Amino acid sequence: MKSPLRYQATQYDCGPTTITNAIMYLFEREEIPPDLVRHIGQCTLDSYDHEGHCGRYGTSGAAIRYFGAWLNELRYAGLLPIRSSYVNHNDVYFGPGSMVSQALREGAAIVLHVFHDEGHYILLTGESQEGILAFDPYYRGNEVQRQGVIRVDGHPFSHNLIIPDILLNDTGRDYYSMGEIAAREALIIRRDDADEIYMI
Repeated sequence: MKSPLRYQATQYDCGPTTITNAIMYLFEREEIPPDLVRHIGQCTLDSYDHEGHCGRYGTSGAAIRYFGAWLNELRYAGLLPIRSSYVNHNDVYFGPGSMVSQALREGAAIVLHVFHDEGHYILLTGESQEGILAFDPYYRGNEVQRQGVIRVDGHPFSHNLIIPDILLNDTGRDYYSMGEIAAREALIIRRDDADEIYMI
């Protein structure tokens, strides 16, 4: 049985919430090790604000990259059939030849850095004719912050928005834009076949 995707509990935990949602999207509740959930919070709410408070500036790109590598260790250890890859800069766009577009078509979940005035993480779970299926963990009720973004209800296990890829590809910093090339990053998370798990 799968659980509905979650909304963040604070202003700062979009990163760990979105990674947790990616795991919940890909795996049944009974398959998810509790240590994995604990490790997500410990390792990804890592940035300091200007007053030196840990976690009050959200999640760094370094933490996303590290956590992706740690997820692969779960596969190597034979604990979970999961595989992740971190991509950034020119490799993060939607359209022909895009590895993130291809990953969505293959059933991957993607933790994507976008902008909500400042940096923010959302989950991508698929495509439709209207755009990319996304789950934004920042709860706003029914309010949508950008024209062209479609708010949807009734899909608690996969998405609450549809975002046209032209908006995601935008190099500005409007809501749901990925911004300039240097700011782009994504963590692609896939479920592997169980027989591909191996020990080292």
